[in-house]
Amino acid sequence: MLDRLKCYIDPKEMGIHIYNSGIYVVNYNIVTNFNDSKIELKGSNKNISISGNKLIISKLKKDELFICGNIEVISIE
Repeated sequence: MLDRLKCYIDPKEMGIHIYNSGIYVVNYNIVTNFNDSKIELKGSNKNISISGNKLIISKLKKDELFICGNIEVISIE
């Protein structure tokens, strides 16, 4: 049980949280592509591609970011 709590408080895997105002991504390794219609992120165990219009990275920290704009498609590989 403590292991699950630790993973919740300090997650190691890349994850996304979808909100009405945008997408919050945690624990990514690198932004591999960035323009106003597509943002691609690489993590240790998966890749995320976000497509749409007028995409903006509005918050950027070491291992987390927030993407807003007209998001149309989210792909996880």
